[in-house]
Amino acid sequence: MPKNLSLFGAYLWGIGKNIQKNYRRSQITRIVPPKALGNVPSASSQMTLWGGDDYNMYTKKRWSGRWNYHHTYPNCYRKDFKSDALNTTIFNMRVTPSALYSMDDAGGFDDYILRTPPQELRSATGEKMRQVMYFYQSRPDVKAWGLPWKVFLRGKDRKDPAYARYKHEARKEASGRSVARQHARFSPYYLPTAALMHPARQEFVEGSIQPQLNPWWRDSSALEAAFRRRLQEAKGFELAHADHREPMGFRYGQTFGGGGPPNTCPRMRSKTHKWRQLRPY
Repeated sequence: MPKNLSLFGAYLWGIGKNIQKNYRRSQITRIVPPKALGNVPSASSQMTLWGGDDYNMYTKKRWSGRWNYHHTYPNCYRKDFKSDALNTTIFNMRVTPSALYSMDDAGGFDDYILRTPPQELRSATGEKMRQVMYFYQSRPDVKAWGLPWKVFLRGKDRKDPAYARYKHEARKEASGRSVARQHARFSPYYLPTAALMHPARQEFVEGSIQPQLNPWWRDSSALEAAFRRRLQEAKGFELAHADHREPMGFRYGQTFGGGGPPNTCPRMRSKTHKWRQLRPY
């Protein structure tokens, strides 16, 4: 039985105090929030910002006398939050309407993380963000580096931020080299070796103008190595594609492209089923 009887009594319809004190599950007519019941937060809620929402269950009695157990799931969205305290933008953070309303009441995302007590925040991710925010307040020089907030997620990294920055930059560079090696074999612009630069070809007609090639990449070995490395990545020399982070960038499938498997999937879905709820604006 929960300690706060007045709070719990709000979820019983027209039942006296004696029945409230000795209630049974069959008497509950509205879903009681997990926080009011005193349930332990789920693992999913610790990786998100769900506020007071969480997985829940309620029962219904059928006409035959059997009980039906219904499981409910929080109405979860994915949103991008601009955080000045963390000096970054947090992409695809899963939140519920309860957390969004609490952010509006607190005055914004940063104030919600800093001022909400743990028993109301109910999120391990939010507690980690709060620790990083306090660390940035004490070390503005580290905040000026502009690194992702997860670099200083652990306490040992906050004790030695210079080494944490070195690990982040080294892993980022190693990841870039690994991806470049994987994509090199698929590049249509790969420059062959010097031995294969002049394959067997038909001679020009006598008296015609001979084309003059400009092998500018041969001016220096460093320039040629950089040019070959760039061609292996199969990238254009200018950014010529739309950014999905921009408002109205991609409007297909809830602004992230796709929209879920087609109707030919083995498990048929209703026409109103939401494959992935994304609301970036």
